[in-house]
Amino acid sequence: MTYLSKDERREAILHAAMRVALDEGFSGMTVRRIAAEARVSAGQVHHHFASIGELKSQSFIHLIRALLDADVVPEGASWRDRLHGMLGSDEGRLEPYIRLWREAQFLATRDPELKGAYVLTMEMWHQETVAIIRAGAADNAFILKDRPENIAWRLIGLVCGLDGIYVLGMPEIDDAAFNQHLDKAITLELV
Repeated sequence: MTYLSKDERREAILHAAMRVALDEGFSGMTVRRIAAEARVSAGQVHHHFASIGELKSQSFIHLIRALLDADVVPEGASWRDRLHGMLGSDEGRLEPYIRLWREAQFLATRDPELKGAYVLTMEMWHQETVAIIRAGAADNAFILKDRPENIAWRLIGLVCGLDGIYVLGMPEIDDAAFNQHLDKAITLELV
């Protein structure tokens, strides 16, 4: 067994929690399950994190940061494609992240720690979206009709609403319809 410093052990536990979250969701994130994944004792998990809520929240924030940083469009893609990729991607490998985000939205109403993490990740998503809008406008790819911050919130709001309908399995909102509505909103907001 390799000796790990306190920070390295904490990081190993955090990464184990992230793997469990992606595989099993928040309900699978028990101290025992995470300890088994990290190959440490349950006491080590408690030693490094004040609560399972803190560990869940930190795992969620790190996973959503990875989702936001994922390369979903090819290098050199248009600003419109970059914005579309930030707001809604058909990339199948991202589905576990999106499932977790949906679960966090539901649980945030009952769990103050998770609510704080969910709010932070929404703000992160907003910042990334604003950055793309600003860069696209600076490159003359977008014509701004409003502040980038307002446009980003409207587009995110649309995506969240469409996703809620999509999850219900309503035939009117399949992948193609989702993308069509998002493309139309981007056009109305920025072109």
